[in-house]
Amino acid sequence: MLVARTFKRIKIQAKTPIAKPGNGVIRGGNTTNLLLAYNEQAEGKAGSRYMVKGLRGMLNHAMMALAQQQGIEVCHSSDKRETQAGVRLLPEGFHPNGSCFPENECIKHKIMGSIKKQSLIRFDSVIVVSDNLKGTFEDAQKIHIGTENRTSLMYKTKKSIQNFKDRYIGGRLIFTIELLGKLTKKELGFLLKGILYMPELRWGRGGNNGAGKLVLENIQLQKVRLERTIVKGKVQEETKVQNLWREMEEALQSW
Repeated sequence: MLVARTFKRIKIQAKTPIAKPGNGVIRGGNTTNLLLAYNEQAEGKAGSRYMVKGLRGMLNHAMMALAQQQGIEVCHSSDKRETQAGVRLLPEGFHPNGSCFPENECIKHKIMGSIKKQSLIRFDSVIVVSDNLKGTFEDAQKIHIGTENRTSLMYKTKKSIQNFKDRYIGGRLIFTIELLGKLTKKELGFLLKGILYMPELRWGRGGNNGAGKLVLENIQLQKVRLERTIVKGKVQEETKVQNLWREMEEALQSW
């Protein structure tokens, strides 16, 4: 019996010289910038698999910056307008996240959604393993993964108060964004322009120290048909992909 579904996605190939995406904590007081997924073995050599974080947040802020540049009011990442003391939190040109829905929904909220409405896009997990490992890892991309040993010093005395480690990555990776619903040409155009704006920002921690640069190499809008069936007890999958160059070009021109 065959199970199938058809959907659209945006496939992006990018590279980074060095990035510290996301934040997290691991045992021993060390900090990691990659979420440890699990360990797996390939050809007898064990390797940790990590989930890369922060891409959706980066796109969210890229959309905000793009809208501000073009003089369009959109949702801010925060859902609060001011502090308890009455200090304004939001810059000009933004409203609290989700406050525009449903009466006067902005284009960013139509795509990204909020607690009030489901998003129209979903990022697939980006799972990576160290490029030092031999063999192939299912559903994982090989990339350089390194660790920087760091020390926090006490003010004036310069005594060490905490030793910790930063994990970082470098190299090429592919991430995909699945479209969960039908987007208008303008909505798709704004989404694509937001992706194109991402290199103007910094990804993860250490941006002021040179980390987090993202270079886009290839962007494809694709129509995907995924078929899944069982043959003698074994699940088999087949994926058929069609590039939608004209639709992508028309969407970019519409915004």
